[in-house]
Order: sequence, then C-alpha cells, then structure tokens
Amino acid sequence: MAVTLLCAGELPDGEGTRLRQRLTVLRAKHAADRTLLAQSDEAGTDVLAQTPLARDVVTAAHAVAGASGSTPLLAAALDAALMDEALSETLEAASPDRFGIAHDKGIAFVLAQGALFPDIPDMPDGMTFELLRSLDAPIALKGERGGVAVVTAPNWSASAEAVGVVARSASLAQLCASAIEKTVSRPDGELSPEVVWDALGDGARAASALRSAGYLKSAVLTFRGRGRAIGPIDGDRLLRFGVSSWR
Repeated sequence: MAVTLLCAGELPDGEGTRLRQRLTVLRAKHAADRTLLAQSDEAGTDVLAQTPLARDVVTAAHAVAGASGSTPLLAAALDAALMDEALSETLEAASPDRFGIAHDKGIAFVLAQGALFPDIPDMPDGMTFELLRSLDAPIALKGERGGVAVVTAPNWSASAEAVGVVARSASLAQLCASAIEKTVSRPDGELSPEVVWDALGDGARAASALRSAGYLKSAVLTFRGRGRAIGPIDGDRLLRFGVSSWR
C-alpha cells in the first residue's frame, strides 16, 4: 500500500517506515474483507464482514445511503479506514503539528492550531490537496481529525467527473464522495452549460443532505467545466482544474 506522508511537524526517527509497515500489516489482515466488500460494490451494502473495522465501514455505508439516497462503494472506504486506524496509532507515538497519510486520492489527517500543510509536489491528486489546503481557511475548525477523498468518474460513466469531500474521517469522506458521484446523471443530447449545471443539482442536493446529517463538512462537484461547492469551500481554489463556473 503505497502512501505519502504529509507532515508539518516532527516524527520520531523511523516512524514513517513503521507506519508504512503497519499499513501493510493492516491491509493483509483485512484482505479477505476487502475482497468481499469489492464484490458487494456490484450488489449493494448488504454484506457480512468479518473484522470489526470492516463492519464499521458497512454500518457507516448504510447511514450514508440513508441520508443521500445513493449507495456508496465499500472497498475504497475500507482502504481509507486503514489510514484512519494507522493515523490513530501514529498519534499515540508522536504529536506533529499537522500530519497526513495519503493514498490514491484520499487523505487521513490531523489538524493543529496555527500550523499549515506545506506545498508537496508529489501529492497523489491536485484536487485532493486543494481540499486539504482549504482547511487552512479561518472558517475551518482546528485541533481535530478528519479525511479528504476525491472520486473521479471514467469517461463512460453517467456520473460527475469528480467529487471531492472533506469529512471527519477518511473512510467517511470516501463513502460520501462515492455516494454523491453516483447521483449526478449524464444528460441526454447536447451538454450545454445550463444542462450540465442542472445535472449537478442532484449531486449538490445529496451533498447538502449529507452535510445537514453531519456526515461531511464540505464537498465540491465538477462536470464538464462547471462546478458546485457545498460548505466552506472557496471555488476559486479549484479554477486550475478548468472549472469556470461555481455556485
């Protein structure tokens, strides 16, 4: 499980290596459940996981589905939950000003008052990093843990091109992002700016419902050069992704 460590403080010598090794152990421990959850992604969230962590992911998935009206994906959420678990263990060994674990298009992080994440050129995904940096705004809560996830749709998908979510954990962010992404339908006919904007409406409503229910803090949706922002996110931060119109 390749990870990028984002650290604005100090970790004890060798802690980064130990963290990566711990993630490898966790992934092996949950390998059977991940296979099971990946299979269930084709059929829904009715799956009997074996490990407590995987069962927690399934329980959270049911809650997200109930709030959004859309079924999230489980396997990627379990990967994110492993980062949440490793983050908890790391924080028992050290107290860096800010620390993050990044894998694929997800991050598990801890915030500290007054500390900023530095620019990191090898960040796995640009939108993910911009969402992370948006937490430096004065409106963001400090001194707490959370997660960021970005779900990107393939060209053939009938969903949003990208959905980004900030939530109180990486696994919950992943569940919310995949649920929202499924709600954006591809319109028939010409994809005019107005039609695309309306298509984003269902996703924005799902994101708003999840935010009202307390499952996410903020979200962004992009589709065909248009975007919607939910919560304390400045859309101007994401203009470099070619999104020219935000509300």
